[in-house]
Amino acid sequence: MFWGKLDEKGRLLRADRDWQIDADFLRACYAGELDAVRSMIAGGAAIDQTDKASGLSALHIAVGTNNLPLVRMLVEEHQAGFFADRSGRWPTLIAAECGVDDDLSDYIVAAEARFLGQESSV
Repeated sequence: MFWGKLDEKGRLLRADRDWQIDADFLRACYAGELDAVRSMIAGGAAIDQTDKASGLSALHIAVGTNNLPLVRMLVEEHQAGFFADRSGRWPTLIAAECGVDDDLSDYIVAAEARFLGQESSV
């Protein structure tokens, strides 16, 4: 008996297809392609997915590339989570390491503090 998932036409969905969708989403975040990122999220891309090797999420990438519009979209419109990557770096640490603009630095510090405050009150 076969236990794989099938699409609406009965075709086998391969595990590497999901990996490719994840890679495309994170690649669009790295490139700062806001419309592509929005479209992928609308199509079901998981906002908090991470790169398997580095543990970097879309939020980590947006911060590291100094992209305040993308960071704001991920946090405000899609409630991106704040967590450490595989190296233990939170978005605020990535901001410091990458020397982001003051506006992004101030925003990510405040947003991460709000997120952690919400998490601790649950």
